[in-house]
Amino acid sequence: MALLQFLIISAICMVLIKFVASWFGYGNIPILNKLVTIILSVFVTFEIIQLVQAIIVKFG
Repeated sequence: MALLQFLIISAICMVLIKFVASWFGYGNIPILNKLVTIILSVFVTFEIIQLVQAIIVKFG
């Protein structure tokens, strides 16, 4: 398993752990909140970069 695959699977697991913790009323765990915020920020940034690249290819 490549390092990138491991990191992606770990990030998905962290988000799922946060979801389950929130579901059972334990969603206010500061370290987990920070990790999920960072993970989702990286994901959104990656998607924005992909969108800009697609726009450049289509119109550029």
